[in-house]
Amino acid sequence: MTKIFAIALALAGLAAAAPAGAYSYKQCLGHPIRFDSTTIGLQASATSFPAGYWANGITDTVNKFNRNPSNFRYSLAINNDGVGRGNGQTEIWGSTDTSALQGAPAIAYQNWTCYWFFGDHVHMDEVDVLFDYRSPFQWTADTVKSSIIRYTGSGREIQTTGAHELGHGAILNHVNTEYNIMGTDFEHIHVNGSTATAYTGEDAADGMIFLYGARSNYEDVGVVHWKYAGANGQYSDHTKTVITNSSGGGLATHDVNGETGFQVSPGQVVRAEFTYENMGAHFQAGLVTGYYISTNDLITTFDRRIGGAIWNLARDNVLTTSVTLTIPADLQHGRAYWLGVIIDENNAVAEAVETNNATYIPIWVN
Repeated sequence: MTKIFAIALALAGLAAAAPAGAYSYKQCLGHPIRFDSTTIGLQASATSFPAGYWANGITDTVNKFNRNPSNFRYSLAINNDGVGRGNGQTEIWGSTDTSALQGAPAIAYQNWTCYWFFGDHVHMDEVDVLFDYRSPFQWTADTVKSSIIRYTGSGREIQTTGAHELGHGAILNHVNTEYNIMGTDFEHIHVNGSTATAYTGEDAADGMIFLYGARSNYEDVGVVHWKYAGANGQYSDHTKTVITNSSGGGLATHDVNGETGFQVSPGQVVRAEFTYENMGAHFQAGLVTGYYISTNDLITTFDRRIGGAIWNLARDNVLTTSVTLTIPADLQHGRAYWLGVIIDENNAVAEAVETNNATYIPIWVN
């Protein structure tokens, strides 16, 4: 019997990565190195995640990860038992061990079995996730936009990074070919109003369904103002979506409450770019999508509708695309608005998650 430890951030070629679509997973002897069970007990250190703010944060992390259409789930317990690598338990804790962290803000160690003895024996034994609890990595368990980096804060959400590392527990590898949680995780997030929400996303959902099967009654679609920006080593980089002129040319920008807004004129024809995802078990056709002008960053159907589109979304590709819209001619000069989008605005799909259907891009009216 051979047991192999693999660092999620540096696999060193010990297991082959099997690409299927964009997602990638580990295999040995031609088999996925997956857990034998679809429900994995995960123990979190009560020292690292004490009762209250941090315990709530790690609980939220696991709950958000479990919002996926596959049969794979973590069952979380927070306790005072000792944690450590190679003890047969899947665990998560904060560490100041430089050698273990290897310069990463968080890291997942995988321990698996792979051998042949009158047949192949391949399975995951345990996964241990370590967060760097030293400076300069400043964690937050908030789901408040103003707390986190890439908005106006300085913290890194444990929910987004935790979802990435827990993805390694589901044997997913890094992906650098499209917008996904197994790329740059703190740039993979849903935001509407003041709320910033971690989520697994289409690509990880697709991979986990391939590996662990689908929950046939789980449906979810969503939209974000992030998109794929290219490869950075093993990781995909992500950047904000944009508003352009009618021919796709760039617009001047203007700071809007610490975010980048795009300068427009009343009556101007523009193209608004967003990223749409199907994170459910089945293909979704005829998704009614509305585009709105709002006086704040919380987009709802009570805002002013300025256009619409119909999207068909398969669970095999992240769709980043633009629609042509006309900025209302009666908007006030010299002030900020938010150009928003709501997918499935008529609630035709019975979704497991209804809070990820709207987002925005700031605009400044000249």
